[in-house]
This record gives sequence, C-alpha cells and structure tokens, in this order.
Amino acid sequence: MGALKYIFLISIVLNGVYGHGRLKQGRTVDLRSGFDQDLYESVLDPVQCQAQLQFLVNSDLKYQFIDASGKPPSGFLQGNWNDLGDYHQCLRINEKVADDMQFQGKYCTLRVPINQNPIEGTPTFPTLPSTFPTFPPDFTFPTAAPSIPTVTGPTTEAPTTPEEDWIEWTTEPSELQMKDVRTLEKFSSLQTYVFGVTGMGEPIESRIFPIYIAASMRAVVAVCVPHVCTATEAVDFIQSRIAFLNFTYDEYYCRLPDDKPFVAADYVAISIFSFIGLLLILSTGYDLIQTFWFKRESSRVNPMFVSFSVYTNTRRFLTFKSTPGALECVDGIRAISMMWVVVGHTYCMTLLGFVHNVSDTVDWISSFSATWINSAPITVDTFFMLSGVLAVYTVIGKITRMRFIKTIHLFYLNRLLRMFPLLATLVLLQASLFNHVSDGPYWLNQAHAAENCRTYWWAALLHIQNYVNPLEICLAQTWYLSVDMQLYIICPIILVFMFGRERIAWCALTGIVLLSLLSSSLYSFMNDYSAALANPKRIMQFQSYVQRYYLNTLARAPPFFVGMIYGYLLYLCKDKKIRISKLNVIILWFISFAMMAFCIFTIYPVMQLEHTAQVFDNFLNAYMRAIWAIGLGWVIFACVHGYGGPINWFLSLQIWKLPARLSYAVYLVHLPIIYVSTGTWVKTYYFTDGNNLYRFMSDLSLAFIFAFLLCITIDAPCSTLQKLLMNGGKKPRPQKPAVVIEESPEVVSARNDRFIKTTL
Repeated sequence: MGALKYIFLISIVLNGVYGHGRLKQGRTVDLRSGFDQDLYESVLDPVQCQAQLQFLVNSDLKYQFIDASGKPPSGFLQGNWNDLGDYHQCLRINEKVADDMQFQGKYCTLRVPINQNPIEGTPTFPTLPSTFPTFPPDFTFPTAAPSIPTVTGPTTEAPTTPEEDWIEWTTEPSELQMKDVRTLEKFSSLQTYVFGVTGMGEPIESRIFPIYIAASMRAVVAVCVPHVCTATEAVDFIQSRIAFLNFTYDEYYCRLPDDKPFVAADYVAISIFSFIGLLLILSTGYDLIQTFWFKRESSRVNPMFVSFSVYTNTRRFLTFKSTPGALECVDGIRAISMMWVVVGHTYCMTLLGFVHNVSDTVDWISSFSATWINSAPITVDTFFMLSGVLAVYTVIGKITRMRFIKTIHLFYLNRLLRMFPLLATLVLLQASLFNHVSDGPYWLNQAHAAENCRTYWWAALLHIQNYVNPLEICLAQTWYLSVDMQLYIICPIILVFMFGRERIAWCALTGIVLLSLLSSSLYSFMNDYSAALANPKRIMQFQSYVQRYYLNTLARAPPFFVGMIYGYLLYLCKDKKIRISKLNVIILWFISFAMMAFCIFTIYPVMQLEHTAQVFDNFLNAYMRAIWAIGLGWVIFACVHGYGGPINWFLSLQIWKLPARLSYAVYLVHLPIIYVSTGTWVKTYYFTDGNNLYRFMSDLSLAFIFAFLLCITIDAPCSTLQKLLMNGGKKPRPQKPAVVIEESPEVVSARNDRFIKTTL
C-alpha cells in the first residue's frame, strides 16, 4: 500500500490541513428532509468498514477511491484551498468482491482549518555510534583525494525537536504572502454574509470568527470512502498508519447515490402538475378544433373551456396594444431593473460557491468596477416605488370613495389572486421537484432551499416571511413580496383621503412620507448599520441588520409612499398639457441623474476598509432609498408628459414589452435556476467579470424561457378563471366594469389585457 497510502494522505493534508491537535469528528450539517438521513445511518457498519479498509490496502480497487478524492490544488496562496474531487466518479463505484463484501462509493467532504500543523512528531534518523571502528595498521589514505569546494552563504539550522515550527524553518514569512492571507480573511467574512442573506447554510453564530484568521478559514476537501464507513473512520484508518500525522477537521457532509428521498411535497407536485398537464392537453385540443376545424371566432368559444389552451394563451400573451393613459416607459424601467436583479444574484451566488481565485475576488469586491453590483439592492426600491405609483394611478379617478370602501375586500383579494398562482407554483416546485432535477458536490444550497419551503410554505403564501422566518425564507427573493404586500395593505388608509379635495390628499401623502422617513431614520441612526449590504467588515451586524432594517416593512416604506405621490401627480396631470421651460427641464433632469448617481456610487467609499464615517452610513440608510425614488419618479413623469426625449424613446421600445410582462415570473424563478446551476459545479470556479456575465446571460435566458412557460400554463389560465369568477362566470362585457380595480388600464398594457400584472 506504500505509495498509494501517502497519495491518499496528501489528498487530505495539502488541501488545507495545517494544524495540530487530535483527530475529531465535528457535527455534520443537518439537512433534515433535504437528504435521506435514515439511508446514511442504515448503511453504516463499523465492523464491515474495518474489513473493507483492510481489503483495500492490498487491492487495486483502492485506486478508484483515491482517484475520486481531492488532490492538492494549485493557486493555494490565491485562495484556492478547496478540491471537490470527482463527485460522480465516487458515487459510481459499485463493486462486489465477495458474497459478504459490496463496495459502494460515498462522497464526503471535510472542513479543515487552515491554521494547523499536522506534524506532531517527525521521523528521526537512527543515532550514530559514538566511536568508529579502527583501521588496519597497514591502511593508508589516498594521496590525491578530490577536493571539495567551499560553500559560502547563510547557514540554516534544522529544528532539533518536533515542537519547533517547521513552517518557519522551511519558509520565510515573505513567501507566505501575508497580504493574500489577510485578503482571504476578508473573503471569509463576505462568504459568511452571503450564506446568511440568502437564508442558506448554518446559523450565523457558528460561523462568526475572531480577528485571527485561523478560527474560521477552512478548506473543503473531498474524500471518497466505502459507504459503510464514516469519513472519520476512513481518515482514522489512514492516520493510524502514519504515527506522526495528526490534524483537526470537521466532517461537513456525505452523499450517497439516490439519497434524495421523495417526500409528500413531491407526490403533491406530481399530482397537481399532472392534472394541469391533462387540462392543457384537453383545452388546447378543444381550442384547435374550434378554431381550425369549425372556423369559429374566439368570441363564440366558451372562455372557460379554452382557459388552459396553450394556443390561445400564447397568442394573447404575445399581443401588445397601447391605450391612452398607459405609462409606456415603465416597461423599460421594469425590464432593466429585473435584469439588474438577476445579474446581482448571479454574482452573489458565485461567492457562495467554491471560488478558485479568492484573492482576486476580494480585491474586486471593493473595487470601483464592482460598484454596479454592490448597488444592485437599490433595484428593489424601484419596484417599491412602482408599486406605490400603481396603487394610486389604477384607483383614483376610476371609482368613488364610497365605492372603493365598499369594495375594499376586492381590492385586497384581487391583489392576492394576481400574485398567488405563480408564487404557489414556485413554492411547490422549490419544495419538491427542483431538488431532483440535478445533483453535484455542492447541492446543499438547493437542499436547504427545499427544506425552507417545506417548512415555511405557509408563511410565503401569507406574505409574512420577513417577520416569521427572516433567515430561512422560502424562495429567498420573495421577502420583497412580503414587504410589498404589507405596504399594499396599509395604502388604502391614505387612498381614502385622495378621492376628495387635493389639499387633503397632499396633506395625507406628505404626512405618510414624513412618518416613513422618521421610521427609517430611527432604525438607521439607533442601530448604526452599514449602508452597503455586502460589507465584509460589518458581518457581526448581519442578523440585526436583516431583521431590524433590511426586511423591515417600516424601514423600507419610503420609496413606496414616494411612489404614491408620483401616482397622484400623474393622475392630476393626466390628459393635461404640462408646460415646463427648457431650462427647468434641464435642471430637473440634472437633479434626477445626480440623485440616482449619488445612490449608486456612494456605495463605493462605504465598501473601502478605511471607511469609518458611521454618520454617513446612517444618512444613506435613512434617506438613500427615498432619494432614489424621487429621482426615478421624475424620469417617469417626464417621459409621460413629453420631456423624456431619447430616454423615453429607449424605455418605451417594443423590445421591453415581453420582458416587462415576464418580470414577475422571472423574479420568482431566476434564483432557483441559479441554485441548480451552482449546485452542479464539480470544480472550483474562476471568478472574472467575463465569466460572471456569461453565466448571467445563461441564467437570464433560462429564467425567461421557464417564466414564459409558467405564464402560459399557470398564470394565464388562472387570470382567465379569476376574471370569470369576478364576473359571475359570464363573459366580460366590453363596457366599463363594476369593479374598476381589476379592469382599469395597467401601466404597460391595454385595458382588455387578461394577464395578471404585478409591480414587477
């Protein structure tokens, strides 16, 4: 076993095993129903494990296990500590060598602290004898012995005891590149943040580390072991044969073939989607026969029977009409903001995985070129602002105050029904089938996401996740929907004052904006949070920041209420010619751009290590989002009233119509797609802007395709059934409906558009 034993040892040691201490098994990750814990326990057999390990010592079968395990990685000083081995090769090992001995591969990972010294004691040469034998009397030395050249230079004295630091003996400190080590410390802090903000991974308390880098900097090393063994038993077996080796590690997680069990959510999903598939086939077949065989007009076909028709729903979905009063520029704003969200999450999830060039990545995080990614969270405030605009623009002037109060239940019901079908679909998919679509060595993110949805699906559908389970959110991005829905519940209190005199309306709007700013200011100045979401220096504040500010409805309210002001302003100026001098238009555009640029680029100094201006952070947290909403509101107002110029032309292009219509579905589906993509990585990822943008285009394309399918098969049928329900099961009449909230002109579509719209 000689050489192979040492190869297998190096595969473990050189991937980050540098420390002293005793071998010990750490707590493995509790994935609960994400993986089959009963399967892991049932295959363990300590007696059979020792027998199989002994057998491998003299068997060529050990080559397969060694080959599938991690190897010493290149770029170690640049942060590439991890080696994932060969996940699929390990799980394919399945050899029966005897009637009572079946070898099956089990893929395990170890988390190994970087700051270790695995050499407890070094092997020593035998002690030389104190005297040498005497030579014969007639022995003479050669008269012409070759001369030995004199070697000059610094001398090095080897350590005389195992306790001396052998690293300092063999390597000068400058060669250890301490700058890179400090850089890696920053990356560890940032990765801790990413695990927490997405609701994934361990509780953050288990990952907070002291200043010294060794407490948290751990390499992830893959080992392939027989399925009857634990990783600890296998490593113990190796260690017992190398007396001077001893290192500390944590057993991270292990995987077996077919270890993702089918649970109740899977059977529910298969049943529901099978039934929907049957409805799609029957409805589409009926529609095609009526349309192409009997040549009937669509108005003569029962809308309920064709509600699930792929043909009709696709035709309607790809038909775009413009009507007076439509805010065409919002299409471009909505589509661009959605793409900004996707690219931000693409970068964020990359940091969650195994990055090859960690040092370069950390330098990039605080660089100016990363500002547009670090500022990406501001796009959420764009959607809050649009939600406030719509809440006013689609209600005021359409019905009376008394009518609105009497139909307030429909105001809320319509909102819930518009959001429910796609949200419920994605919650069910995340809790079930998404966990089975693929696999890989880092499938933990997807497993955690599935477990979160199996536990908190009800909180997601009730839109209360930001308070009930802020760190274990089902569909991590849907925290926005919870906050948005809660603001939507509050807004009728203001809307009732906007049906009458303008002075009362302006007083109500001004009061609610001031109250929201006061609330945001209190949360910001009392807690001293960082203004940057991904600030590695402030990771200790993460839990408090997320729970008290980032997901807090009262702290995130200002953009929504600023949007209500712009919605009311658009209502007052509707169908009116607004005259603004060219000079004032230029000044207003300059102020608008300056406000939005301020919100984007002020994140750059906040991300620098030397930044200590806490008052500035508090100011940004308190007012930055309202400033962004004010600047963006002018863009919408100017474009609607003819002062947008080329900006209005660009934002109103037909190319934005389809992405804007798909935006809600894309928002829901893009993050699960990214989880699946990163979960299938089999090697470390080389972080560059080019690679990330390439991944972004891939993720965005898949998200659009999947979103389109969901809109045609789920969203459109439910929209049709909802409208039939609201109209008592009859075909909707062309004249003005009784409840205007459902049929009023949307900002990006025609009055007769039957598809569900959201602020996204």
